[in-house]
Amino acid sequence: MTMLRNILTATTTASAFVAVTTALSLQPHPHHGRHHHHHHHHHQVRSPSSSPSSSTALHLGDLDDVNDMSDYGRQKQKSELDSLTSKRDQIRMAKLANIKPDDDTPKMEEMSDEEIQAMLLNKNKGSSDGGDEDNGGGNDDGLGMNLDVDQLFSRDYVPDFKTKRAGSSNRGLSGGDSGGVLDGDPNDEEDGEVDRNVFVDWTEDYDDENEFHVPNRIGFSTCDWGNARKGFVAGKLKKKERRAGKFNKADLRKAYEKLQQNGVSFVETSESSPLAEAFLNKFMEECDHGDNSDKGALVASTFPNPWKQALKSRSLPRRGAASIVSAAETACDRMGISSMGLYQIENPWYYVGGTSALAEGALDVICDDHSRYVGCVNMGLTRLAKLQRKMRAQGEFVASNQFEFSLTNRKNAGMIDACKKLGITPVCTNVLDGGLATGKYTSTNPTGGEVSKGENDTGPYAVRKLEKLDALFKVQAGLIEKVNRRIGDRLMKFESGQAPRINRDITTTQIAINYVRAKGAVPLVSVTNVKMANELLGCLGWDLSEEEVEELDKACKASGV
Repeated sequence: MTMLRNILTATTTASAFVAVTTALSLQPHPHHGRHHHHHHHHHQVRSPSSSPSSSTALHLGDLDDVNDMSDYGRQKQKSELDSLTSKRDQIRMAKLANIKPDDDTPKMEEMSDEEIQAMLLNKNKGSSDGGDEDNGGGNDDGLGMNLDVDQLFSRDYVPDFKTKRAGSSNRGLSGGDSGGVLDGDPNDEEDGEVDRNVFVDWTEDYDDENEFHVPNRIGFSTCDWGNARKGFVAGKLKKKERRAGKFNKADLRKAYEKLQQNGVSFVETSESSPLAEAFLNKFMEECDHGDNSDKGALVASTFPNPWKQALKSRSLPRRGAASIVSAAETACDRMGISSMGLYQIENPWYYVGGTSALAEGALDVICDDHSRYVGCVNMGLTRLAKLQRKMRAQGEFVASNQFEFSLTNRKNAGMIDACKKLGITPVCTNVLDGGLATGKYTSTNPTGGEVSKGENDTGPYAVRKLEKLDALFKVQAGLIEKVNRRIGDRLMKFESGQAPRINRDITTTQIAINYVRAKGAVPLVSVTNVKMANELLGCLGWDLSEEEVEELDKACKASGV
């Protein structure tokens, strides 16, 4: 904390340094000579050839026109000419280029945080602390409030997210412990054995999403890969260690390959986990991706909080747009790919250069083809809305925002609704709430069925806390029979030998994961072994009904969640 205080003091007192940095951010970017290409593939690329776009992507009108470059791309082509003009002329020309017809709605760039909050929150609700836009403003509170952001993008196209999810197509999974091979459609006349894994995207025909499409609306995280405190062992495992839940590189490889072959291709990592990126490099190159080999993994990496990174690396915090571009390029190099599917920017608290620098850096990442889409991590609503506005003004958009949400931690439920209205895909982490949301631990079984470690071992959670959640866990367990029966009734409609082998051994863990999916978010689950990979694959091919989600919602409220 002393080091962080020194960094903050140095940043605050050295106003001349900030002024110089801001001035430097106005100079032409070294990459401004490149053309801006709108790529329609959304997976990482290991060669110059690009994959075709998903037929399910929701087109964003003029933004999808690949024959015309965006305003941002055309401005980049003129970098050589712009370099000959003065900075004052550059600023004046940039402002003129973004002038929109006058109307009753003020420009986002001219609004204070208080004015934006007044637009976002109901009239009877409070607003967050104010702040200067380019310095990031204050922290955003009240994410659970009813939000109205329709006015915010009244002049822009925003996808209309449905509250009711579309039904899955009549395609199924078979093979493997939890399913994993396309077995056939009852409408198909041809019947034959399938002896290999086939990648099935059950959500490819869903239209309640933006252009950024995550197959099966589910993914896995590498946050625990290489982390000894989470159970990683560098060498071979002993039986005792494996029973204790430890894992090694071989376990990670098997889990990665199984997920990639069977419908879960979205994998999230970060430069904060360099060993995880190294493993991904190896796995993407050597593993068999089965029927998904043409596209491969949909990789997302993260530009971490610059202040946390400064403390970790014992260096000055990153600043300006160039730092974001450099970090993205370096991440691609570490993973051995030329382009990622998604590059995320973690909430920087205070960023030298402000929201404008974040937007410019994100646009440069896309322009330089380091990533097709850009997103955010734990970004507050005020800054997220400003960043989306700036991105759309240049022909791109913020594709996602990542934050915590689970069945037992619903504090960010309002952020899911806000993201939908802003045309942003909500990506949720810690969807099992450290194990609490699995329903494994109850007041009558506080150790989760594991062998007690001693006389005073009452499990990882206080019994009093578990007692408050007993009503929720009872409903969660009761849904297992309902879902299994519903799946069975659906499979009965198939002719003999044609029914897909969907997982019919539903668990409370899978109920918790699919609850997040039913809310319209993409759950990210930490996977370190094949057992957890099978648990994740068991979520495919079925959804919770609206009545079942409502039943869980009522139980959550009754339990104080």
